[in-house]
Amino acid sequence: MNERLKQVKKIMHENYSIDFLIVSDKINYRYLSGFTGSNGLLVVGDEREYLLVDGRYTEQAEQQTENICILTTTPQKNQWQYLAEIVGDGSVGFERSSISYLMYLELEAVISEQKGKLIETIHLIEQLRMIKEPTEIRYLKEAAMLADQTFEYIKTIIKPGMSELDVANEIDYYSKRIGSEGPAFETIVASGNRTALPHAHASRKVIQPDELIMIDFGCMYHGYHSDMTRTFALGKAADKIKETYQQVLNAQKQAIQAIETGKTLKEIDQTARMYLEESGIAEYFSHGLGHGIGLSCHEYPVVNQDSAVNIREGMVFTVEPGIYFPGDYGIRIEDDIFITADGRVKSFTQTSKEWMELEWN
Repeated sequence: MNERLKQVKKIMHENYSIDFLIVSDKINYRYLSGFTGSNGLLVVGDEREYLLVDGRYTEQAEQQTENICILTTTPQKNQWQYLAEIVGDGSVGFERSSISYLMYLELEAVISEQKGKLIETIHLIEQLRMIKEPTEIRYLKEAAMLADQTFEYIKTIIKPGMSELDVANEIDYYSKRIGSEGPAFETIVASGNRTALPHAHASRKVIQPDELIMIDFGCMYHGYHSDMTRTFALGKAADKIKETYQQVLNAQKQAIQAIETGKTLKEIDQTARMYLEESGIAEYFSHGLGHGIGLSCHEYPVVNQDSAVNIREGMVFTVEPGIYFPGDYGIRIEDDIFITADGRVKSFTQTSKEWMELEWN
């Protein structure tokens, strides 16, 4: 049995008093079993684990897992019939944050018929995923390095006349050429007043000289994600834009400097927010300061005003303050931050954050 499953079973017994855990989230069952298929159901029990898949995934599941019983569903025997046999009248936990309502109803019917007990779990596996192992750290660092290299390339080719979509396509293509498994999420490229949209989809808008550009993208390596945002001018920018940029950069730097083990994540959010408040622009900071990153690009925990999660060694999360003036412009700066085993704070993303006014060929 792998160490991750041991930890899950300990939490199952000590925190929830459950005999079985139904893992329906595909990232969570990948984390525990190694199976990367998009459809499956992992059942963690006292004595053994079962992975329920349909015939498309049987061979893949057998290749990717160890010491897990692979059960292939058929029209004659579906996952609920298998589940009834496995859990009997035991107490069964399910993942509240990822299960669909339809699946919950089906699961409830099975457990009720078996005279068992159904118990919700909250972030049971995500709390384990929050603390990265050395191999995970290596993959995250590599994903960030690929993002850094991609951004350096984009700086050499971006020019007026390209559309936002052209730039996004170049980012996705180049990052794959150098080793990324694919974009960590839909690549964001916004120019001019479209930078005021925090999650602008790259459009066919043509980039003009002396426009502000915001690029938010990430790479994947062995399933692990990076996430970086840089904002810069293609040519010259107005003084008010440069002033706002410096305020956002100072807010980010102060937040990162405030990170230390034992503090809560909301304290880090508050550090950035207080600086922007003193600068008179906090009302334009419309989202949380960041989020966990790993096998998912946006994962537990969030870094916002409500997050009471304590900072611990091994955590990796983004720090990304942003200011958005509706209809005018926006600025966001984002890095992937890692808390080392001795409590030091490091950034995986290494691309310079100093204000840039790029020229073009």
